[in-house]
Amino acid sequence: MIERVLKQEQAIARVLVSDRKHQHLIPTWQDKEVLNSVQAALKPVADFTDLLSFESYVTFSSVKPVLQLLTGDLLGPNPSDTDLTQRIKRKICNVLEDKYSAQALKELLAKSSILDPRYRGNGEDDLEEIKEELFLEMVATGESGAQVSAASATATGASDEDESSATGECTPPSVKKRNIGDLLKWKGQQTQGPAPIPIRVRADTELTRYLQEEQLDSSDDPLAWWRDNCGRFPRMEKVVRHYMCI
Repeated sequence: MIERVLKQEQAIARVLVSDRKHQHLIPTWQDKEVLNSVQAALKPVADFTDLLSFESYVTFSSVKPVLQLLTGDLLGPNPSDTDLTQRIKRKICNVLEDKYSAQALKELLAKSSILDPRYRGNGEDDLEEIKEELFLEMVATGESGAQVSAASATATGASDEDESSATGECTPPSVKKRNIGDLLKWKGQQTQGPAPIPIRVRADTELTRYLQEEQLDSSDDPLAWWRDNCGRFPRMEKVVRHYMCI
């Protein structure tokens, strides 16, 4: 609105000058100076407000990078700023810092930013601490999944036994004639294979590999990237579902 008034200032003055009742509304040089100062302070914030209001792509994980850009660069001191512009910028920065000062909210924003392939924690001060928290969540998710699978298998076996008991039928095991393949298979079973990789090791490997990859272009869709790469990061993908939202 302010930008439109400034662009149409001459036209507004010509309209008002012909109307004696409203000539006092013609913008003075002081009015124009105030409007320019306010416009200089609010323009960066207005642009990002529009971009973060979209509903068709992920924006939550962009909140922290946007805050860093606003408070660090766009709303930082500028030699060409008037005193009013500087005061407005400082006030906006104070409001933003206070709004996102809660520790739980800071951690949530940091995690979502790291899990967004467009950022991957770039510029994150507490990257190691946040990595450790994500690692523990990945381990917990993997362990709970293993427990669910084991419980499901046990329940399936028990239901089969109950069904046999209920029918009163006892099916004798079928006798299969052994052949050379059975002997070779038995010999292979005697050789102990490699030990399974612990969940903690797999989770740490996934997280490290993810953070070492190149960042996605800022205009790309992070949800599409995760859809295409969830097979490469199966444990991270389960955690991402809790943080990546529109």
